[in-house]
Amino acid sequence: SSSLIIELQNRSNVKKGRLHEVVDSYLGVPYKWGGITRDGMDCSAFARAAFREVYGIELPRTSKQMYQLGNIIHQQKELNEGDLVFFQNTYSGDGISHVGIYLGNGEFAHASSSKGVTITPMSNPYFTKRYAGAKRIARQ
Repeated sequence: SSSLIIELQNRSNVKKGRLHEVVDSYLGVPYKWGGITRDGMDCSAFARAAFREVYGIELPRTSKQMYQLGNIIHQQKELNEGDLVFFQNTYSGDGISHVGIYLGNGEFAHASSSKGVTITPMSNPYFTKRYAGAKRIARQ
């Protein structure tokens, strides 16, 4: 129906700033391992919730599963707003163990074990050392 077509068009020209609005609405949500609500969530739950709200896309449950998707972004300078950024060997375990969403301007949003949902510079030394790569998920 025409309302579906309009909805899909609206999603495809997601207005600049929609990602930032959604991220802002989650800032300060506490970190909770395995948590999936605004009462407490982990990094993958935050990435899933934000992607669902901004792009209408369902991501898999874990950062390792998310890392299997999408196209590799080879250089950090090629990152676009909405790309998933991955980190390895973090407090949550070995291998790919942390995910965030790139916001532009050298910053990413994520659920941090110490701060809850927060925005962090990509240049943060803890994350620079553990950066594992980025993926771009097709957003129709």
